[in-house]
Amino acid sequence: MSHETITVSCPVCGSDEHGSLLEVTDRWLGLPGSFSYARCTSCGLVYLRRRPAAEDLDDYYPPRYIQRGRGPEWMHRLFRTLDLRPRVALTLAQPGHRVLDVGCSTGEFLDQVRAQRRVVAGVEPSEWASAAAAGRGLPVWPSTVSDARLPQGAFDVVTMWDVIEHLDDPLGDLVAIRRALRPGGRLLVTTPVLDGWEVRAFGHAWPGWDAPRHLTLFTQARLGDLLSEAGFRVLGRRWVYESYLITAMALSLVARERLPRALADVVWTLLHARPVRLVMAVPFRVLDRALGGCWVTFVAESEADAHDRGSG
Repeated sequence: MSHETITVSCPVCGSDEHGSLLEVTDRWLGLPGSFSYARCTSCGLVYLRRRPAAEDLDDYYPPRYIQRGRGPEWMHRLFRTLDLRPRVALTLAQPGHRVLDVGCSTGEFLDQVRAQRRVVAGVEPSEWASAAAAGRGLPVWPSTVSDARLPQGAFDVVTMWDVIEHLDDPLGDLVAIRRALRPGGRLLVTTPVLDGWEVRAFGHAWPGWDAPRHLTLFTQARLGDLLSEAGFRVLGRRWVYESYLITAMALSLVARERLPRALADVVWTLLHARPVRLVMAVPFRVLDRALGGCWVTFVAESEADAHDRGSG
C-alpha cells in the first residue's frame, strides 16, 4: 500500500480557499497514512484535503471494513436483517417499484427489497463487494456512478445509505443519479452530519471523522443546498437508524486510545451487545428528535424541470 498523499481543492466548488480543521489517521482499521480535513471558505463544504490518491483508495476498503464482530454467522445474519428493516420500510414507502442502491456493498439490503417484489439493481465500485452482490443474483454495475452510464429515467427510487460521504464528486454523482430517476422519483440519502449533538459531545472522537474513507462531510443545510443544486427538492428528513451506534463507536474509540487493547476490546463488546443496543434504542431515538441527531436520512424528489434542463 502506498503511503503517499495528495492535496485537493474543494470537490464541489473547486475553490482552494480553506480553513484547516483536523489532522487524523485511519483510526478504525489502523491502515497507514496521515490525513487532514478542511472547510471550504467559499461554499462551506468540509472535505478531506490531504488524502490518498484515487487509485489507492480501494486499499482502505478491505473485506474486514464491514466485519460484523464476534459471534456465530447465523446471529449476525439475523441482527443484520433487523438492522436493515428501517431502510427497507422507508424504501417500500416510496412510490414506484424500480429501486437502485448506490454503494450496494454485498447486496444485503437489495436482497431484502427484492423479496418484496421490487425490481432492483446496484452500483458498487469495490471489486470484492460487487462480486458478492452479483453472487446473490443481483444486477450490479461494478463501478462508480460516473462510470456506470446509468440508463436515463430508469428508476423510481434511488437509495444512498452512508455513501455520499465517500464520494469524491458528490455533486456530479447526484446529477447522474437524478438523470437515472424518472421525473418525480425519490432519492433517500443517509449520512452523518456535522450539526448533530454527537459531534458536539465527542469532538475528535466522533465516528464521522473516518479518514481516509469519508471524503466529504455536510451540515444538514449544506447537504440540502447540494441536493437542490443537483435538481432535487427536499421533502423531509428522517432518523431511521439506531443512532446509539454512533455513541457506541465514539466511546469505543476513546477506550481504544486510553485503555489497554484487551480492556478496550471488552468495552467494544459490551457497548455493541445486542441487548444493550435494544435497551438504548428508544432513549436515543428521543434524543435524536429533541437535540438533532447526526445520522440523518434526507428524502428528496427529482424535479421535472431539472430533467428538462438536461445537464441540470
